[in-house]
Amino acid sequence: MRMSLRVRLLGTIIGAIVLFFIISVVAARIVLQRDLVDLGKTEVTNSGGAFGGYWDSRKDQIRLLVAQDALSDALRKAVQSNNVSALQDQLSNIARTSGLSFLTIVDENGNVVARANGPERGSLKGNPLIARALTGETVSTAALLDPAFLSGEGLAPQAQSDIKNADGKVVEHVDKGLALVSAAPISDANERTIGAIYGGILMNHYYDLVDQATRALGGASALLDGNAIVASTIQQPDGTRAVDVLVPNASDVIKSGQAYTGPDTQGGTVYLVRVDPISDDQNTVIGARWYGIPMSRIDDIINHTTLTVLIWGFIAMVLALVLAIPIVQNVSNTLAERSHQVRDAAKELGVIIVGAEVSGDHVAATKAAVEKSGNVIAAVAGGDTNRIGELKSLNDELQSDMIVIDTLSQEMGNRMKQAVDRVEQLNEVAGGLNQLVTGESA
Repeated sequence: MRMSLRVRLLGTIIGAIVLFFIISVVAARIVLQRDLVDLGKTEVTNSGGAFGGYWDSRKDQIRLLVAQDALSDALRKAVQSNNVSALQDQLSNIARTSGLSFLTIVDENGNVVARANGPERGSLKGNPLIARALTGETVSTAALLDPAFLSGEGLAPQAQSDIKNADGKVVEHVDKGLALVSAAPISDANERTIGAIYGGILMNHYYDLVDQATRALGGASALLDGNAIVASTIQQPDGTRAVDVLVPNASDVIKSGQAYTGPDTQGGTVYLVRVDPISDDQNTVIGARWYGIPMSRIDDIINHTTLTVLIWGFIAMVLALVLAIPIVQNVSNTLAERSHQVRDAAKELGVIIVGAEVSGDHVAATKAAVEKSGNVIAAVAGGDTNRIGELKSLNDELQSDMIVIDTLSQEMGNRMKQAVDRVEQLNEVAGGLNQLVTGESA
């Protein structure tokens, strides 16, 4: 059994609506994915810049603290009097209250006079920042502290770590420390440089800066010594911080000095990240700042929007069907009614044709009767000549009229045949309409 017009129309409408919403949902997901990723890149770029602002602010803070300490009368007098014990106590108190990892004073020759972290002496004459400070310049920068300096300051254990890859395999050992440092000259009353003060914060396993950035910006932040994370707020599945792990994408940043924006997986989570290079005072890239937001945020927005489109699409489809069903029903009923009208008209025309055929038979019978009467008149030709002549003339006229009538009858017969063909066509049309509307043959 063929499907009715009503079923086909409703099926077509439903199919079109479903296809429309499938295409809409797919297109929405593709566009959302692209636009939200672009928006996410903008967000991580801006937030990465803000993280850099916190980094620079901490560097300026260290510069200010060291510069102020260089102007301290108490420190200057202790340096002039070579009171090492007093200097060590003062440096220890300043470092503790200021949050500095180390604070060291050297004399005009670069020899260590006192350290905040212990009595170990030594020489820092080869340190380029201290050398610049001894010329009267105050400097502040990021630096990689070598193992010898870290050992002298008692910071080597904080800096040393085994770096692992994503599989947990140790791939390298770090013994240098990423730090923000500053050096400033110490002058006597005559503005003659009598030494320098050198201090800073070791960022390896130091979480204050990354915690501050994450609280302010959201997401996650990290500091990289080379291409290895040495401090971060990235959470691993067990809730601990992700540290002492490699960031493969940071290798290109270290080599090229160009920032990276894109995906990165840390702690089992896929992030959209911004990795900015960290350079020292010689513009040598020594590390990087890492800031990221979980890709799940973007995926959640995409899934929520897709679900919303599906729900509202389903509601719209139901409303469309509620409106479409009466319209389809009305169209189907109208077509069915027209089909019945055509069929009835065909029946009436068939009756008329049958009547016309009967009338044609009567014409033929009348013609035969006239011919017969003519034969009778001819048979009695021996009677009254005048009457017979009149009858013969009248019969001839009737025969002429019958010839005309016969011709008209034949033409009417042809017309009736054409009408019969039309009736058959009307019946076929009516049957086709009925089958289209109901799906059933008449």
